Amino acid sequence: MQNLPSEERPSTKLLRDLYKNRKKLIEIESSNEPYVSKIRPLLHKDYWLSHALIKFLNYEYDLGIKIKNKKTENKSAIEKLKEMQSKLSEKMNCEEEEKDLF
Repeated sequence: MQNLPSEERPSTKLLRDLYKNRKKLIEIESSNEPYVSKIRPLLHKDYWLSHALIKFLNYEYDLGIKIKNKKTENKSAIEKLKEMQSKLSEKMNCEEEEKDLF
């Protein structure tokens, strides 16, 4: 990939698309009719273009960034929350036991 001219790389093409999409977003947001129905599809497209751009840049420049899947990321976040809740409840129980001692 690094041997390709920069204008022919997938990341360059994605960056152009992302730029055009964001120009449209700015136009709609600054217009007299910034309706959610107009903005939401562009935001969705912006999210996926940004995500794809990061993946392509990671591949093209061999950056070594580990990108998680959205489902995996959500599961790990839920697991972390449960772990934090259990630690918090343990701490609260310890504090209550200390109060009982005094």
